[in-house]
Amino acid sequence: MWEEEEELQLKGTSRMIDVAFRIECKTLPYDHACDLSNEITKNLPWLLDDQLTGIQTLHGPESGNGWVRSEKEEIFLSKRTRLVLRIPRGDIYKVKELENIEINVLGNNIKIGKSNTKTFLIVRDLISRFVLCDKDETEEEFLLGVKKELLTHGVSIKKAICGKAKSLTINGKSKITRSLMIADLSKENSVLLQDTGVGSGRIYGCGIFLPHKSIDAVSGFKED
Repeated sequence: MWEEEEELQLKGTSRMIDVAFRIECKTLPYDHACDLSNEITKNLPWLLDDQLTGIQTLHGPESGNGWVRSEKEEIFLSKRTRLVLRIPRGDIYKVKELENIEINVLGNNIKIGKSNTKTFLIVRDLISRFVLCDKDETEEEFLLGVKKELLTHGVSIKKAICGKAKSLTINGKSKITRSLMIADLSKENSVLLQDTGVGSGRIYGCGIFLPHKSIDAVSGFKED
């Protein structure tokens, strides 16, 4: 079918790819992004060389794929939770150095196991759990800034909504972020947006786009 052929073609054009590691860890503080990043980059310092390389934050099943912040400051992780790094395709084998090591994040031991690659799903709607923003920005100003930035990457968006401002600790400083959903993307823009992200701070899990949990992949993707 044409959908399957186009899926393979578009996946092949993406510069980045996700590598997902099995982990053993029961709980983490909600605000763990910076400490997780620092521990990972101690082992793989070259991750800091590419601004598009990202380390996704960990989240539990009750968080709606990270879209909804838990009312509790502690995250309970399941056996299905994965540590996911978004890296250039050429670095897949280099990140395997993380396999079978143990790191400590804010007093919590994380055993890192085997990994597998995950190509981008082509979906209409994507979310980013954290996008760095100015503390004085209104929602309208934030969304306008996102739209302008994405245009520089060749991504045109028509529908976007953001969540309430929330804090994230990065290198001892409180940064303001918003969650962001972008809807009704074309297939090409869906892949491109996952490739480039938005804003800064990928290494701390910011600006990384993921498929919305309730959205079907390309097999059910029908453009008007």
